[in-house]
Amino acid sequence: MAGKPVRNLRPAKRETDSDAYGMPANMLCSHFLFSAPSMRLFPFYSLLLFFLTSACGHTNNAAMPPYQTERFPLSAGPGAADGYPATIDEARFITSDGGSFPVPYGNFLNSGWGGSGTSWSVGNPMQPAPDSLEIRWFSYTEDKFYEGHFLLPQERIYKLLKQGLWDAEQRKQVTYNTLIVSVVPGGVVVVWLIMDGSNKVLIGRYQAREIQYDYERHRPKVDRAGDVADTRAKLAPEVQREIATHTISSKKWDEWLKRYPWQLAFSQPLKLTDASMGYLDAEATGNPVSPDMAAYFQTWLAPSPKPVPTDWMLYVAGDYGRKKLFKVDPFDEHETMAAFQTLAAKHPGQPLTLFVDTDERLTKATLSLRAGNDNIPLTKSKVQLFDLP
Repeated sequence: MAGKPVRNLRPAKRETDSDAYGMPANMLCSHFLFSAPSMRLFPFYSLLLFFLTSACGHTNNAAMPPYQTERFPLSAGPGAADGYPATIDEARFITSDGGSFPVPYGNFLNSGWGGSGTSWSVGNPMQPAPDSLEIRWFSYTEDKFYEGHFLLPQERIYKLLKQGLWDAEQRKQVTYNTLIVSVVPGGVVVVWLIMDGSNKVLIGRYQAREIQYDYERHRPKVDRAGDVADTRAKLAPEVQREIATHTISSKKWDEWLKRYPWQLAFSQPLKLTDASMGYLDAEATGNPVSPDMAAYFQTWLAPSPKPVPTDWMLYVAGDYGRKKLFKVDPFDEHETMAAFQTLAAKHPGQPLTLFVDTDERLTKATLSLRAGNDNIPLTKSKVQLFDLP
């Protein structure tokens, strides 16, 4: 679907900016371009806009560092918290050269935590790492509009794109290709960088502000009250209860984003030969960043901050030539989350161990979470074992 013409998006003040004039010149251009409605009120700004737009058209890319200019095959996709529908009214990633590329908007979203089924073709599929995100959306569960303008960790995004991932099957380096934007109750925006079918990396969690916005501009000739009522009538009972009791918040998703210092360990002397894992924060690891598999496995074998896992596939080699796949899909969310929270509170700052207890012949396995002398069995998270050639 071709990108729609950009409408005027009134940016909220960035959390890290004292005012618009503190921005670099190229970002200042974007700020005024997206604030065009206010120009009709202040003639001085109309003249200023003329000079700024002229300057924006002549950005000196040669004077900019590579992390602001180097281009990659990169697009964007929208999503919403599962079961909490929203419609993005307008959104775009802004680049340091004064350009931008859209996050598809105008679609009814009822899922997409860390993923998206919606995409647009843009004029130029090659884009530099963006420096900021602008977004406005409507939340049906809250009957509210939200808007935000957020600075992004541009150099980190660039480094991830530049480094890429190692594709063992193709024996070559590949890279990420999509920025996913998901909106969550409470005005929360979460951004990931993903490679389709493989890795997902959390870029950040951002807080938008509630705004008053004309529903007629959002959905012309549609009655707001009726539209909201019809949508809410189709929601799950638990979501309807949250609406009725005014208890909708971002708490659940913020808990999913939390990281704990944990490591993986086995009761038998097993060697990892491959691995992939998904997490509650929607991150996923399927490909290493380089052919160095030993360094890749240290992601799990050494304690480091990681979210709570949702699923995994561990390929192991044991004694006597035994090769197995240990698969957990899914971990029981409530049991696993409770175990992490309990032990993290009881042993603050100490690493937790997700322990795989298996027999010598690798015919069965159970899970537990351990810290110090404490051991919490994860009886609802079943381990499936498969023989490997």
